[in-house]
Amino acid sequence: MIRQRLLVVALVAVSLVLLASSFLVLRPTAAPSIDLTPTAFSYLPVVVHRPCPCTSPNHYQSGTALQYDTDNPVRPAYNHADKNIELRGYVAATDPSLRRRLVDYGCDDPNAPQLATLFSPARVPSLEEIYHVRNWSWASSPDPGHRAGPISTPPVTALGLGTTRGETLHVPQSGYDIGGGMEVIVLFADKDTLALRYTREDSSAPPGYTVHIDNICTDPNLLNLYNDLDDPNGPRYVYGPPDEYPLPALPAGKPLGTARGGEIVVAISDTGAFQDPRSLEEFWRIRPGYASQVSRLSECDYTKTGTSPYSGFLTTGRLTVQGSTTSQAGRSQTLPAPSSTNATP
Repeated sequence: MIRQRLLVVALVAVSLVLLASSFLVLRPTAAPSIDLTPTAFSYLPVVVHRPCPCTSPNHYQSGTALQYDTDNPVRPAYNHADKNIELRGYVAATDPSLRRRLVDYGCDDPNAPQLATLFSPARVPSLEEIYHVRNWSWASSPDPGHRAGPISTPPVTALGLGTTRGETLHVPQSGYDIGGGMEVIVLFADKDTLALRYTREDSSAPPGYTVHIDNICTDPNLLNLYNDLDDPNGPRYVYGPPDEYPLPALPAGKPLGTARGGEIVVAISDTGAFQDPRSLEEFWRIRPGYASQVSRLSECDYTKTGTSPYSGFLTTGRLTVQGSTTSQAGRSQTLPAPSSTNATP
């Protein structure tokens, strides 16, 4: 009897379990919830930093450079603000009245370097930006001194030229040469900057042009040659006789490197004073296909000077900058330097 009751209880318990299970199985399940809240995404450009070329098919040679500056000890080129434009620095022009186009100041030197011939074939590129090169406050060598405020006259002293990354850049041609079929010596070079001098003096101070080119990939073979000749223990850094030593020498049109990106920056000094590189009839006399959107004399802050003959290389009546000063120590557009046996006032 007891056994029968236990059996009934067990059967009832099993039935209840099965009934409960059936309810669980048949119970509808809730659909998964979907979060429809809008989500903000930031889309960032992919920046690929491509290195400059490590090899080059180009070959370079040295030529004689002449010591000119009176700094003793000799100021290293990388620490010389008239040779290394990156050391001196430049800032973007913000005056809205300044125009990103060429300016007609007239011409009193038809032999000046032609910036269109940086490119092959020659062209007038887009003018991407205009800049003010900085003044420099000099100190006694070997102390380089320090940056000062932007040069205000002329109104523009460096120019951003539109480029295609990787395109070859060339030594700008001029009406001068330094002998032996060469156009320039290299005053300074690093991986992204060059200073080209259109006389044999190792200085920007004497009569003649220096063209600074920044934001480039300097040809690695040219850079290697420059670094070899710029040895801090070599003859370039011995003050006094024999007063000459080798530096890289390049003919007009010689490849000097490639564009690093969409803009290179070019500045020009003449007899130590920075010029306006937009000057149409001096630095852009070669301008194939250029549509003449030119400001004529409206920004002219130049004054004429007398003759400046230089060993038969230079013409007369060069453009100089009002109030600029140049000394035999290679100081251009400077603030006063401290008096010193190594500094020319």
